[in-house]
Amino acid sequence: MSPRKNFSHLDDHLANALEVMGEWWTPLIVAAVNKGSFRFESIQNSLGIARNILTDRLNTLVAGGVLEKRLYTTKPQRYEYHLTTKGEELIPILHDLERWGKRHH
Repeated sequence: MSPRKNFSHLDDHLANALEVMGEWWTPLIVAAVNKGSFRFESIQNSLGIARNILTDRLNTLVAGGVLEKRLYTTKPQRYEYHLTTKGEELIPILHDLERWGKRHH
């Protein structure tokens, strides 16, 4: 049996949240953007994440309404990523997870 790719079969609010935030790297990307890494290269360098994984996670976060893309140059097209209001609501939750990780490390 292959692992599930989504939780759409569940009628559960936690499952809904995990559809957007449940993949590895995703909380760290949100935290990096919150700390001021807005551009792809900056996020990648701060985390040491593979380009293809970062691209996938950024697309998921934009589609989920957590981040928004803002064009900062047209030739070539380059974007910055910024938290939306929805994304900003995650920051206290991530801080709680960070404190939990510190206590239980």
